[in-house]
Amino acid sequence: MLPPLKIAAAIALALAAAVVFLLRMPRFESQPRPASTFGEALEKFATLRASESTLPLHPEGASRLLHHGKKTQRAFVLLHGLTNCPEQFASLAAQLHSTGANVVIPRARLAGFADRLNGEHGSQTAQDLIDQASTGLDIAAGLGDRTTLVGLSGSAVAATWVAQNRDGIHTLVLLAPFFGYANAHPALVDAAAPFLAALPNFYVWWDPVKKENLPGPPHAYPRFGTRSIAECLLLSRDVRRHIESRPPRAEKIVIATTADDTAADNALTASIAGRLSALPGAKVVRHEFPKHAAVPHDMVDPAQPHAKPATVYPVLLLLMDASPAPPNEVFSGNATPPAAH
Repeated sequence: MLPPLKIAAAIALALAAAVVFLLRMPRFESQPRPASTFGEALEKFATLRASESTLPLHPEGASRLLHHGKKTQRAFVLLHGLTNCPEQFASLAAQLHSTGANVVIPRARLAGFADRLNGEHGSQTAQDLIDQASTGLDIAAGLGDRTTLVGLSGSAVAATWVAQNRDGIHTLVLLAPFFGYANAHPALVDAAAPFLAALPNFYVWWDPVKKENLPGPPHAYPRFGTRSIAECLLLSRDVRRHIESRPPRAEKIVIATTADDTAADNALTASIAGRLSALPGAKVVRHEFPKHAAVPHDMVDPAQPHAKPATVYPVLLLLMDASPAPPNEVFSGNATPPAAH
């Protein structure tokens, strides 16, 4: 039998090895395959929609493409939130399209299922969010001369990572980015994330009282998986670690937050914005909706109970340098055409 000291040392060594294993930085990747022409962009989107056609999606859950029948000056890639789907951005996409831009809204893996209580979406990984952004950028390369990548909440973190690791992004737009939990110290969140990512997944209701009867978008999930949140936070850690050594390859970075956000750590976002602003040649534009405006974390989806599109959309269009132009109603997907002017 081993002496007590040796047993204690072996346990300590095993615990240390477990901590090192859990705290290791995951490897993420993006392999650009950008469309070289408008026709190729349409083919890539058709392939994407074909892959979704066999899935049990909500009628509004599939990827969207709004185009003008040709390559345009501007192209927008809109990335929906963790428990939402492309429908979240449909209204804003229509307004962007009406300015003369082509717009693509790629669906993240496991998003948009008709069964809002499915037990799969909690397995969504950080790599899934990266793949969502990469797919959108590959399509957008053939849609416009200048691409604007827009991410909301967890997808804003993925958008930042992608901008750090590939070219082809003119403007990076981060809406209520979920780099960390509100009212939780980043160091504590960073320490907890790898353990949550390794533990069995369990689901948390957005509203523990109303549960599946949560008012709001019928296309969004009323609960989230702990592992999918942890994966997003692991990606945030990677983004923050490499801001100076691997800065975003975008000419302009826009960061929009809301002071009424109860989900995202706005202080951490402000710190990240400051680090980005200090980079040589950086052009960072920041805007925060004031507390009295009561703009929710999901500042985009008009189906949210406390949505403020009349307040938010004009500001976002201004931040994204999107000016009105006559629309050309050529659509793919389930998008609602913008009203004619």
